[in-house]
Amino acid sequence: MMDLTTNYMGLSLKNPLIAAASPLTSTLKSIQRLEKAGIAAVVLPSLFEEQIRREQEEEERIALSRDDLFPEATSFLPAGLTLERGSQAYLDTIHKVKAAVGIPVIASLNGCSEGGWMDYARQIEQAGADGIELHIYYNPPSLEITGRQVEDVYLDVVSSVKNSVTIPVALKIDPFFSAFGNMARQFDEMGVDALVMFNRMLQPDFNLNNMQVETNWPISKAGEIGIPLRWISVLHGRVNASLAATSGAYDHEDIIKYLLGGADTVMLASALIRNGADYVSVLLKGLEVWLKQRDFVGLNDMRGLMSQRSVANPEAFERANYIRTVDGVRKH
Repeated sequence: MMDLTTNYMGLSLKNPLIAAASPLTSTLKSIQRLEKAGIAAVVLPSLFEEQIRREQEEEERIALSRDDLFPEATSFLPAGLTLERGSQAYLDTIHKVKAAVGIPVIASLNGCSEGGWMDYARQIEQAGADGIELHIYYNPPSLEITGRQVEDVYLDVVSSVKNSVTIPVALKIDPFFSAFGNMARQFDEMGVDALVMFNRMLQPDFNLNNMQVETNWPISKAGEIGIPLRWISVLHGRVNASLAATSGAYDHEDIIKYLLGGADTVMLASALIRNGADYVSVLLKGLEVWLKQRDFVGLNDMRGLMSQRSVANPEAFERANYIRTVDGVRKH
């Protein structure tokens, strides 16, 4: 038997394929189909900071309204337990999924500012989640906010969530920092358990018929593995955090490339949405065949073989490849 096991932020997985947050991880039935097809773990869809804030504000409004009626009214609204909320439904989903499947279940929080919403991470842990994937989507269009201020937002949110729970915390981010490598090292030094590369950025389009802005679902396309592959190959062996790839993996060859670069896991969403849950077994079969053809016993034999870990001077290596690529284009 081929050994496809891997370790992801302290979780032992039967193979490197994780179902990323998507409509396919939003229902128990769909998650069970993914597990049957061979997926090693699932990430639930995100609970958003704005959603939690709205619910908190509604609770405060109700409390104040009742307080105006008579002094004892607040006894009807115990702290921390109020409405049948979307956030409570999220906790219930964690309970139900954990009871029904045997693979790790990772919850997802999406936010970009400090505040009480981050306390919800503790409730997610208490609900039984095996880990938290923290999405920080903060790419302000302001011309006044500096790069340092953006970086501080990320660092502050990560610190608050990481310090509030004991389960592992993965950070899903975008690559648009002036020095991503240094930011990755700072996150690693803060104790982030995994780096998930990368967020899909919203890409608006203009409708020329009605002259309105349209936002399209940021689904990845085959072949869009270049940027995460580069950074995974740079970071492999240089940070303690696990490395997860989450863009453009459509076939087993994409998965193999990510693993050769040094990824611990590959997260799938677009490929499964297009091909269905059973496609997981196809990808795993392709991976196994490739490994056997090259006499690899397991993933550890090939992971990171093409990373920059063995390159003495990564900067000079990248510059040389850049020049070679440009020169090759000119010659054609």
